[in-house]
Amino acid sequence: MNENNEPRLVDTGRGFSVSYQNRLLYSRVDPSKNSLLALQRLQIKNETLYLCISPLLGYGLEHFLENLGESSFVLGLEADENLMAFSASRVAPAILENPSFKYIRTSSASRVLETLQALEKGPFRRCVRIDLSGGSSLHSEFYAETVSAVDEYISRYWRNHLTLMKLGRNFARNVFANCALLSLSFEIPSATFTLPVMVAGAGPSLDDSLPFIRAHRNAMHLLALDTALSSLHDAGITPDAVILVESQFWIERAFTGFRNSNIPVYADMTARTNAMRATGGPIHFFFSEYTRCRFIARFLGAGFAPLVVPPLGSVGLVALYLAEKTAAQNTPVLYTGLDFSFGKGFTHSRGSPPVREIQRQSNRFSPAGNEAPQLAPGVFTAKGKQNGPVYSDPSLSGYADLCRGYFGKNKKLFDIGKTGFITAGMPVSETEAARFFETTGTIRQDKSVGKKYSCEPLKIKSFLDGERQNLQELKDILCGNNAPDNLEKKVKALVSEMDYLFLHFPDGYRGYSGEKNFLKRVRIEVEYFLKTLKHCDT
Repeated sequence: MNENNEPRLVDTGRGFSVSYQNRLLYSRVDPSKNSLLALQRLQIKNETLYLCISPLLGYGLEHFLENLGESSFVLGLEADENLMAFSASRVAPAILENPSFKYIRTSSASRVLETLQALEKGPFRRCVRIDLSGGSSLHSEFYAETVSAVDEYISRYWRNHLTLMKLGRNFARNVFANCALLSLSFEIPSATFTLPVMVAGAGPSLDDSLPFIRAHRNAMHLLALDTALSSLHDAGITPDAVILVESQFWIERAFTGFRNSNIPVYADMTARTNAMRATGGPIHFFFSEYTRCRFIARFLGAGFAPLVVPPLGSVGLVALYLAEKTAAQNTPVLYTGLDFSFGKGFTHSRGSPPVREIQRQSNRFSPAGNEAPQLAPGVFTAKGKQNGPVYSDPSLSGYADLCRGYFGKNKKLFDIGKTGFITAGMPVSETEAARFFETTGTIRQDKSVGKKYSCEPLKIKSFLDGERQNLQELKDILCGNNAPDNLEKKVKALVSEMDYLFLHFPDGYRGYSGEKNFLKRVRIEVEYFLKTLKHCDT
C-alpha cells in the first residue's frame, strides 16, 4: 500500500509531525507550537465541553487537563479511521486515562450526541471547539456539522430546563391527577384510519386552508390542535378529535363553547385535567417523556402507563406524531397551520384564543392589531415558503428546526399550508392534495374512539399510595417528627427518588443537595404534592 495512505511519523528535529495523504498535519518547523498556542489562548471555564478535533499526538492536552475544572470535560473527536488507529497508540496514557477526557471515532453527529448523553459529567453551558492538528481539515464539513449539533443540543437542554422551571411542577401534578382517569379512558387508535388524516394547527396558514378542509371534510379524518378548535368552529367544521398537551389554566379558554360537544380528546398525561374533560367526549391518553428522571422511570415502570410519545415539546409536533401513528399504512397525512412563524397580521389563525383575546381587549384608542408582533423583542425575519419573508422568534424557530429534524424526510407527510416555514414532509398545492380524496368517497367510516384502555386500577392505586407514603415519611423527617437511623442517607434516598420535588428549581439540574436552603424548598414542595395526592383517587 502507498505510504501516503497510512499516517507516519516525521522527525523534524524539533519534534514529530505526521504525514498523511500527501500533507503534513503539524508544522515542519515546530510541530507542537500551534497546538500549544491554541490551548494556551483558551480561557478555561467551568461547565464547558471542549470538543477537541483530531487530537492526533495530543500535544498540550495533558497540561490542559490538569488545569481543567471538575465540571468541564474534553471530548476528543476523530472522523478518520486511519488517523484514529494511529493516534490511539501514540496519545499519552495520562491523557487517555484522565476521567475528564474521552476519545471517540465517528463520522456521525448523532453518535457524538449519544456520547454526551451518556457522560456522567454535565450539563454543560457551552461548547468550545479546539483544532489540535491539520486532521481537522480532512473532514471539515462533518466537524462543522457536529459542532453545530452540539451547540443546538446544549441550547435545547437549557431551553428545556427553563420549561421545567416554569412547568415542571404542573407536569408532575397533572400526571398524578390524571391517573384517576386512566381506567375510564381509551387507547390511541394505532394504524387505524384509512381516510387521509388532516392535522389542523392554529397558525395563520389555517385561514387559507379552511375552504379546502370544508370541501373535503367528509373524506378525511380531521385532528385539531386545541387552539385551532374555535377557528374550525367559526368555519362550520367539527374535528374528529382534538389534541391537548398544555398543562396550564389558560388552555381552558380554547374549549369555551365546546362543553358537551362530545369531541374525543387525545391528551397528554401532563395536560390540564379540567381542559380534557371540557368536551365530555372520550379521553385517549398518551405520555410525553418530558425529561429523564427517576419519577418518570418509576411511573413508566409501574405497569399502567399509556402510549409513550417522544419529548417533542410542541403540540403541533405531537399532533404530527399521533397522526402518523393513527393513520393506516400508505395513508397520507396532510397538515396546515403548523407555521412556527407569522406574517404582518396576527400570529395565529382568526378565531383562535390568542386572536380573540386581542380583539376582546381592543378599543378605539387601541384597535386590534395596533401593536405589530413583528416588532416584539427577539422577533427576526426569515425565509418562508416560496422564499417569502416570515417573522419568527427563537422559541418558534427552534420548534421548526426540531420538526425538520424529526419529520423533514417523512414521505407520508404533506403540507398544504401556503405560508410559514418549510418543515415536515413535502409542501403540496391544494390541487395536488385534492387527488388524495378522489378515491375515498364522501362517507366517513373512520372512528376516533379506540378500544377501552386496559389497565389494572390496583396498580394505579399502589403507585399513588406509594407516593403518599413516601411524601409523608419525608415530611415527618423534615419536620423533626421522625429521626430514623442514617437520617441523611434516608432523606437523600427519598428526595432523589421523588425528584419532581426539585426538578423545577433553578438549580434542580444539579440534583440532590443536602444544604439547608435546598431542603427548606423541598419541604414546601412536599406539602404541595401531599395536597395534590389527597384528591387523586382511582
